[in-house]
Amino acid sequence: MVRPVSQTVNNHRESSRWATCGRSALRLYPLALGVWLSSALADAVSYTPDYVSVIGGYTTPSTALGTTGSGVTLSGIYGRELTEHLEFEINLQTSTFETGNSHGSDFYQNGATGDVLYTPWDRRSGRFTPFALLGVGGAYDDYVPSSLAGASVLAEAGAGVLSPLLFGDCLRLRLDARYVHDFRDGGHSERRLMAGIEIPLGRLERHVEYLPGKVETREVIKEVVKEVERPRVDSDGDGVDDAHDQCPNTPLGLKVDAQGCVIEHQTIRLEGVNFEFNRAQLTAAARAILDEVAATFIGQPSLHAEVAGHTDSIGSARANLRLSERRATAVRDYLIAKGVPAERLVARGYGKTEPLITPEASDLDRERNRRVELRFEAR
Repeated sequence: MVRPVSQTVNNHRESSRWATCGRSALRLYPLALGVWLSSALADAVSYTPDYVSVIGGYTTPSTALGTTGSGVTLSGIYGRELTEHLEFEINLQTSTFETGNSHGSDFYQNGATGDVLYTPWDRRSGRFTPFALLGVGGAYDDYVPSSLAGASVLAEAGAGVLSPLLFGDCLRLRLDARYVHDFRDGGHSERRLMAGIEIPLGRLERHVEYLPGKVETREVIKEVVKEVERPRVDSDGDGVDDAHDQCPNTPLGLKVDAQGCVIEHQTIRLEGVNFEFNRAQLTAAARAILDEVAATFIGQPSLHAEVAGHTDSIGSARANLRLSERRATAVRDYLIAKGVPAERLVARGYGKTEPLITPEASDLDRERNRRVELRFEAR
């Protein structure tokens, strides 16, 4: 007899996307004179974003140089986070100092410095972030007459503050105050007050999207010697065949009783219901998974559950608690919209108080901690 046999083949597709709006900002990479240095550090700090800044403002050079004590400075900066608290920046800068000459300025300074920044908390924390910096580099002082021009060593120290990310996480405001010392001609100093913008370049994340299984049918020729019983069919894979399953469409991973109904007092993680960093919107893949969960509630009227939201450890406890509550509420609202009675679901956020993995050593650890769980009970 020829009997069709079905075999499910699982597929997945890998895709890549930029975690922030950095794809378009990559056009600013030529500002990074030190891009070779950032590449050398990539393996060690690949979980942190790069960024570029453009800042400008007022400077007060030494009047001993024949200036009026005023001028302007413009800087283009390429930076990279090395750790939660340290950043390294390449600062390309140009300054024009006023001399009072009626024919225009005749003192220019062009140079570059490498700066190390310290922040007391992660710049991705969603709040204003102060910083302190130290740097060293070089400049070319362009005097008139040109016989006085030449190269010099620069050293600088300063402090500033960054705003939270604005405009869809694409931009933040930046304010810098710097003290710069030029060692040429016995040394002279200047003070700079600058403001501008910073644009995160982002990082490339790899996502694996699991596609619905496809069914392949093949023919198997078998000689029948006696009557063969009809095979058991267990559509939802809970161990109870469809003929005796009183609660169909049980999600994988849930324990059931002899009738195929969910046993109370158990917790499952909703695999595939994940969230991006600092977001609470459901993805299309997450909604497809929740459609199956909704069918379970509808098929088992006595089932109640708590939707528990969790976050990773980045950010303050208060901000993470609010974020986890929004994620849990987003899941509850979607299940209610699919027909689950509201009184059978409650949403609670636990922030970063119940991590699966601690300490978090990688992006994968943080992604596993950003989860939603269902804690079932039957009444």
